[in-house]
Amino acid sequence: MQVGIDAMAFSTSRYFLRLDTLAKNRNVDCAKYCIGIGQLKMSVFPPNEDIVTIAISAAQKVMARLVNKNEIDVLIFATESSFDLSKSAGIYVHHFLGLRPDCRVFDVKQACYSVTAALQLARSFVKDNPDSKVLVIGSDILKYSAGSSGEPTQGGAAIAIIVAKNPRLMIVEQHFSTYTTEIMDFWRPIEEGEALFDGKLSAQNYLQSLEITFLGYLKKSDLTPSDIDQVCFHAPFSKMAIKARNKTFADKSIDDTLIYNAIIGNSCSASLYVCLISLLDNSGDDLDGKRIGLFSYGSGSVAEFFSCTVVSGYRHMLSAEENRKMLEDRIEVSFEEYEQFCKNQADPGKKYANVGSIRMVRVENKQRIYERRIAG
Repeated sequence: MQVGIDAMAFSTSRYFLRLDTLAKNRNVDCAKYCIGIGQLKMSVFPPNEDIVTIAISAAQKVMARLVNKNEIDVLIFATESSFDLSKSAGIYVHHFLGLRPDCRVFDVKQACYSVTAALQLARSFVKDNPDSKVLVIGSDILKYSAGSSGEPTQGGAAIAIIVAKNPRLMIVEQHFSTYTTEIMDFWRPIEEGEALFDGKLSAQNYLQSLEITFLGYLKKSDLTPSDIDQVCFHAPFSKMAIKARNKTFADKSIDDTLIYNAIIGNSCSASLYVCLISLLDNSGDDLDGKRIGLFSYGSGSVAEFFSCTVVSGYRHMLSAEENRKMLEDRIEVSFEEYEQFCKNQADPGKKYANVGSIRMVRVENKQRIYERRIAG
């Protein structure tokens, strides 16, 4: 029995900031951002959007691929941006999707690696329960201190994946290699509102972890690099993925994998899978039957190299035009409005656009209150 990705979709904010605008206001040469790290725009989030609202938006897209939403037995929510140390963010998603009350729901966390952990858990569950389907969600919004070297890599997005037997998109292959080591390259202390990081250490460990897991994958699978047709890397910023390509697959282009990332920014747990969707949507090659290698990295750190095989007829499961329209229709913000968003401040006279049907309206008694958005 084959198990893998039956459907996959992503959502991001309706708003973006151009990095040349950021560069101008930070008195930085634009080339440092647009060429040095390979980023052009970043998604920015108004006060009524959070990891729950964008997660629901992504989830509703993949749920439309199901005959019946009651097919979902498990919902796993992966994030490093949670606003509650106890309650699962997945509970909100479960509620607004109207999933069965006996659906198992929980969150997982390990920086940007967490969706891969959830995907492998889901694969194992479906192997043991062939009639089940698992909804895996990764949702993150990344913020750094104003003027820091991390600021131009900010961004955010949510990915939603349905894992099932006889998948219509990709088979998750059985071979994988993982590597875990304790380092302080990126962290978000509870008392801090923004991420802290050691960029040089993170880049070094990313590449070291890639080398270890890639060699481990080849040994376990008895494959060679030539057996991998395409490759996707976790992309905290596009140039990091290019460095990874140069270290392992210098003969392969990853340009198609970075089209969406370059205009969204770092979406943390969703990043690798946004790159995967970008490849599937934008590749001019027919990927039927092709093996795609994937490298997942989460600071702190855990890394994994694994692979998927694209299913024949996969294009019927894509939403390329919808994804392009979503990104093209975003609203550009000024630097001043970007700073308002960063401070989570709203213009009281402005009605902010949402990506989906749910918006966060207020925090009351330290509880987040959501409502369904009325169309029009």
